[in-house]
Amino acid sequence: MPSTILVANRGEIAARVVRTARDLGLRSVAVYSDQDIDSPAVALADDAYSLEGSTLQQTYLDAAKIIDVAQRAGADAIHPGYGFLSEVPEAAQAIADAGLTWIGPSADTIRQLGDKISARRTALVAGVSPVPGTTDPVQSMDEVEDFVEAHGYPIVLKRSDGGGGRGIEVIRTEEDLKAFGAGHAMAGGDLDKFFMERFIISGRHIETQCMRDSHGNFDVVTTRDCSVQRRHQKVIEEAPAPYLPEGAEETLQTWSKALFDYTEYVGLGTCEFMLTEEGELFFLEVNPRLQVEHTVSEEVTGLDLVEAQLTIADGGTIPEVPEVRGHSIELRITSEDPAKDLAPTAGKIKSLEWPAGHGVRIETGVRLGDKVSPEFDSMIAKLIVTGPTRERAIARARRALGELDIQGIATSTPVLDLIMAHPD
Repeated sequence: MPSTILVANRGEIAARVVRTARDLGLRSVAVYSDQDIDSPAVALADDAYSLEGSTLQQTYLDAAKIIDVAQRAGADAIHPGYGFLSEVPEAAQAIADAGLTWIGPSADTIRQLGDKISARRTALVAGVSPVPGTTDPVQSMDEVEDFVEAHGYPIVLKRSDGGGGRGIEVIRTEEDLKAFGAGHAMAGGDLDKFFMERFIISGRHIETQCMRDSHGNFDVVTTRDCSVQRRHQKVIEEAPAPYLPEGAEETLQTWSKALFDYTEYVGLGTCEFMLTEEGELFFLEVNPRLQVEHTVSEEVTGLDLVEAQLTIADGGTIPEVPEVRGHSIELRITSEDPAKDLAPTAGKIKSLEWPAGHGVRIETGVRLGDKVSPEFDSMIAKLIVTGPTRERAIARARRALGELDIQGIATSTPVLDLIMAHPD
């Protein structure tokens, strides 16, 4: 196993990886932007290096700078976390070419799956059914109009390189269609970055946490339900996915294995699907990295998925997956103001009290006195609550939200409490 791991990320995921390295007796190296110098990951790591900048492009997205730091720090592996470099095939290739171990799937696998259009093409060849739609970039608005005529409203146009809920436009009416054309089909527009799908009005977002090693061993750790979203970005996730129709879990397992085997995937990743009200399953995409919500799969199996990543990257075999026990729910605590349509907020954390007790886990990248910066993602913590049943986990989540107190910035906590209290 690599002896020194550089964590090319920030916030709670950087601290999360550093902690597993410490558990395994490995040395860890943190990197930081100017505003992250006092972050928990920097404090926890054995060593830390400045990336000498304050923007994403100057810091966490600069692969050459991170490789240079890794070589100076004596690191032999780089863990990209999620976001940032984790889905950039050129970064994965450059890191491997520099003689460092990339903790993730190969650059070739990322190319096949990281782009939504190529992922749809891969799925079709692997015998997996995507949401009805196109497998080529849109070339003209005539194509969009023909697709509407064939499928009816609503449809959805997605940027092939979109992620985190970005680049998704739902077209429900002719007025929406005209507005989309005006925004994207004019000279210099980005129409050719989009593809089309039938929009599933009321469906559930179901995913599988998968792992596959270099010896061809594959397994699904758990299913997850990530249907509670805002602006197409996940807010609450749970494992295992409840109330799946008969046969759905077997289909999810079969399709996930087909995708991983076809792409010769080595590492951890997530296959995402849409489950319609009629019980139909459709493939959406593969996230070739660790997911934000990996924690709920860990809680109901006892596995450390970062440890599994390190083992697989070292040529080892995937761990045996224990039988799922209980139910786990993750709530994303973001610096967003519910009174202003969840607009991002910034400021200094003046008071901070985390919940505690049985079944409560906190993953965070902030501490009392920290300034929350608008330059980066608005997620400041993850509250993971686990119980013997889904009902107990929900009750425990409401209790934990009641104990949580953050002052100085607006957070999404009131919205999360309303959702958890909702009878549906």
